[in-house]
Amino acid sequence: MAFLLSPIPAFPAETTDFDGLVVNENEGEAFQLRDGRAIVRIKISKRQGAQSISFLASSLPPGDVIPVHKHLNEDEIFFLHRGSGLFTLGEKQYSVSEGAVIIAPKTVWHGLQNTGNETIELRFGYSPSGAEGFFREVGIPVGQPFIQKTMDERKAIAKKWGIVYKN
Repeated sequence: MAFLLSPIPAFPAETTDFDGLVVNENEGEAFQLRDGRAIVRIKISKRQGAQSISFLASSLPPGDVIPVHKHLNEDEIFFLHRGSGLFTLGEKQYSVSEGAVIIAPKTVWHGLQNTGNETIELRFGYSPSGAEGFFREVGIPVGQPFIQKTMDERKAIAKKWGIVYKN
């Protein structure tokens, strides 16, 4: 019965040297995306030692769209902190609003359109971590002059990260 009192490890064996991380609201690596109005902030990433999961925050202004895409190598989980929109998951579309939680397993198409009047505040993560590197390559660090990438440029970068756009 002593085994019932044994602590359960918080992380799998490959992350035993990771001591955890605390990141506040306005901390993390911030990047401008798409037309420069959307911001993604990498909070917890593989670079910091988190091998099994990453965590990011994103702001999507009204009318902005995360194009429908899929990940070949990781699952993605979303929490809609604020705002409302239309979420594509597989071949279905769902109205989502504040508090919605969505899981998109690897290889399942997904995307989000802000159909509301306020900026969507989205929190999301990947398991395993690593896909957050896409934003470092496709985005422009906040504070630097914004140079918009074409969709073809974004698709080429996405391919390197195991991300495929539907259209």
